[in-house]
Amino acid sequence: MDINVKNLEPEVVRRLAEQAESEGMSQQEWIRQTLRRSSARLSPAELLARRRSNEAMTTEEYTAIRERAGRRRRTAVKGLGARQRRR
Repeated sequence: MDINVKNLEPEVVRRLAEQAESEGMSQQEWIRQTLRRSSARLSPAELLARRRSNEAMTTEEYTAIRERAGRRRRTAVKGLGARQRRR
């Protein structure tokens, strides 16, 4: 499927080009990766719909979220070739 985005402000186009260049990839590939990451996240409306109530998050829910975030962070650090952050 092709998607065309029209009428982007010139400063947005420039910034996208800068970000793609800093990552060493084409602007199209950088935008594809950005859209993949964005589509993998839940929107605020989706997050609210998944919460059954306004009750506080359980310790288990919090721990699971922190573990997923840690795995994503470690994967990103590894992909960049950077050293792990020490705590």
